[in-house]
Amino acid sequence: MLKKQEVFHAYMFFNSEEAKTIEAISSRLIPSEENSPGAKEAGAVIYIDRSLAGFYSHLQVFYRKGLSLFEEFCKEKFGKKFIDLSSDQQDMVLLEIDQLKVKVEEKQLEIDDGKLHLVQFFSVVYEHTIEGTFCDPIYGGNRDCLGWKMIGFPGAQWGYTPEQMQLGYDSRQIEIKSLEDIQKIGKSTLEKEVQK
Repeated sequence: MLKKQEVFHAYMFFNSEEAKTIEAISSRLIPSEENSPGAKEAGAVIYIDRSLAGFYSHLQVFYRKGLSLFEEFCKEKFGKKFIDLSSDQQDMVLLEIDQLKVKVEEKQLEIDDGKLHLVQFFSVVYEHTIEGTFCDPIYGGNRDCLGWKMIGFPGAQWGYTPEQMQLGYDSRQIEIKSLEDIQKIGKSTLEKEVQK
């Protein structure tokens, strides 16, 4: 039985090991801190999984191959899977791949197809982690609007008052609304809200 605070999500594309690896990667890219949640708490892995089962389904083979190459890379460096590495070792792996990416982009280094795929995989996971942390919760990530709270974004709003549009206005004063919240508002309520 799940404890009250635990959240379980069935994966649509990833198996449990792949999901743990993607969650661990995203947790290092946008880590949580003492008073600030990160990609893990925002459910970025759920967004990525749902996206790969849907709109990004053309990336399924790319992800599976990338995960395999990524784990091989970790085992070459430290003899363990990514999820079994310490936080410092995980950061070292990601930093090394990121540095490879920079060298490839600046044409300072030619690498084999496997390493190129690894670099591309890292870039895509990085982008998807950002999307999953800051997207509208309707897409599976940004659980409880944590990403939006982190950056002070009010979410899906139908409009803003002239006061709210002023430079320097603290948008954290605006009630956060997701697409689901907007859809729940009736048409007349919505019209009143736009007129505020």
